[in-house]
Amino acid sequence: MKYQVDDFEASHASPVWRDRASFIFAAHLGSKDGINEWEQLWGERIAVNRFILCCIPFFVTNLALGDEVEIDANSILQRVVRPSGQVTFRVWFGGQDDVGRQTQVREIGDLNISMEWYSENLLALSVAATDAQRLADHLQVRENEGLLNYETGSV
Repeated sequence: MKYQVDDFEASHASPVWRDRASFIFAAHLGSKDGINEWEQLWGERIAVNRFILCCIPFFVTNLALGDEVEIDANSILQRVVRPSGQVTFRVWFGGQDDVGRQTQVREIGDLNISMEWYSENLLALSVAATDAQRLADHLQVRENEGLLNYETGSV
C-alpha cells in the first residue's frame, strides 16, 4: 500500500528527538470512509531499512519512542525489530480550559517523562517501562477526577 494524495496523514510538528532524526516514514492506521489514514513518523537511520523511532506515536499502537523499526521500499513501517523499553501513553484534555490543561501538564512533567503535542488537547507521553505503572496510576486519578482521559499505546 502507498500513500495517496487524498489520504489523511497525522504529522509530528516537534518530534521529541528531532535532533537525531534523519528520515520520515509512515505507518498505515487503517481506512475510514474509504480514505486511508497514516501517521508520519521520524527516525534515525541505523541501516538501509532500519531506524530508531524519534517521536512518540500519537495513533500507532504497539510502538514507542526509541524502538528499532523496519520499513519497506515505500517507506512504510513494517515491524518493530527491537523494543526500546519505553511505554507510550496518550492523554486527551478535551473540555479543559487552558489553565486546567497547563496545571495537568506541569504535574505530568514533574514525573520526568518525554512529551509531544499533536494538538492543544492531545498529548503523547513516553516513559520507561519501569515507571509506567506510576504514570498510569497518576493518570487514572486525574481521569477519575474528570480532568483528562488517557490510554496506553498498546493493544
